[in-house]
Amino acid sequence: MQQKINCLLIILIVFNVLFVFWGAHLYPLSSLDAVSIWYLKAKAIFLSGGHIPINVLKDSIYSNSHQQYPLLVSYIFYFFYLILGSINTSVVAFINPLLYLLVLSITYKVFRQINFSKTYALLFTYCYSMFSPLLAAGGRMHSGDADIFVVFAYWISIFLTFKFLETKNYKYFWSLIISIMIASQIKAEGIFLIAILLFIPVIKKVKLFSLFISLFPFILWRLIIYYSQIPNDFYYIIPTFQTLLLRSFEVVYFTAKEMINVNNWYIFWPVFLLFSLFGKIKINLQTRILLLTLSMMSAFLLINYLFSNIDPHIYVSSSIDRLLLQFSPFYFIIFAMLVKNEISKLDQKVIYKKFKSMLLK
Repeated sequence: MQQKINCLLIILIVFNVLFVFWGAHLYPLSSLDAVSIWYLKAKAIFLSGGHIPINVLKDSIYSNSHQQYPLLVSYIFYFFYLILGSINTSVVAFINPLLYLLVLSITYKVFRQINFSKTYALLFTYCYSMFSPLLAAGGRMHSGDADIFVVFAYWISIFLTFKFLETKNYKYFWSLIISIMIASQIKAEGIFLIAILLFIPVIKKVKLFSLFISLFPFILWRLIIYYSQIPNDFYYIIPTFQTLLLRSFEVVYFTAKEMINVNNWYIFWPVFLLFSLFGKIKINLQTRILLLTLSMMSAFLLINYLFSNIDPHIYVSSSIDRLLLQFSPFYFIIFAMLVKNEISKLDQKVIYKKFKSMLLK
């Protein structure tokens, strides 16, 4: 019976993978961000022979392309243009479905790594694969966007962290550093992942060195922006105390509004809230790092919203769905642990009742 359930779950996951691949085929240029940001810069890189297209990044005519964004994703697209010998966005659009498949593969691998049975790992991987923002980023209308690259980097980072905790092999730790460096060059908020280094048990010198190395690409790109005078449509301000209070309310309001958006998240967030309030998980080193990292990243996000030059009613409402998706590797593992623990309790109660009835007989 369990084998049949496993086969059914695999079929459902494969169906979702085919669904996003078909979406990338049908809608390769449907995402405005993909066309105006990532594909545009990839084209500029290709036409400049692989060099950073400073002239394009400084030109006011391209101000809607968020010229200060890191260029790694556009360079990935450029690499495929180079292989193809021409600019072909229809082919490059299939990178996102491929990443969707890789995300689900590493999701399953992480669940198996934390001792979920094959059935549980497949079940929660399937549930995760059904998130609307993930399906969209995988190829359904948002092919070419960068958020799924961040999601993949976060899953890889969690996997490497767990492997390091398990084996104490530093090759996983330094691979984690590389993953953080890559995340910071996908989108600026990818640097939030550096929070995980604060809670990994390594000696102080190693921790400080790893923090510095992880920050290096982020700082280097900011210096390039500054010295090349690339326009930056995002900067920080110091608001008044009253403004901070108002902004805090707006951040909470628009975040909660997104969480109850059934078109994106179905009933996930209310269910997660219930399990968080009434469920329990075993707090070991792995879960402690997950919880602390998620808390720290959420704090970074809150600070980012509160001190941004962009009003929260514009900034939060337009970005929180993407950021909740980016953070999903951390909170979804916690959710899965909560659900699995409650299911195990139900199983124990059923076994106890059966055993009790046998004794009474």
